[in-house]
Amino acid sequence: MEQWIAAAIGLLVGALCGFAAARIGKRKGYIGNLRLDQSDPNEAPYLFLELDPDGMKKIYGRKTVALHVRIEDFIPRK
Repeated sequence: MEQWIAAAIGLLVGALCGFAAARIGKRKGYIGNLRLDQSDPNEAPYLFLELDPDGMKKIYGRKTVALHVRIEDFIPRK
């Protein structure tokens, strides 16, 4: 019985550590923002890529990149 409890505790601790490591890894990987602008509701949204100051250096040599998504309208709706 003690082996089952120890195994359950080990799985729980392992899952929590894995989740924490994944969150830390994702946080460091962002290179900028992808801003969506829907100021004109009759047109498709405009997309703007806003890189961090060192964003271009981070892009080279990578197959994938991560961006923060911000939905902001340049012209506020009335």
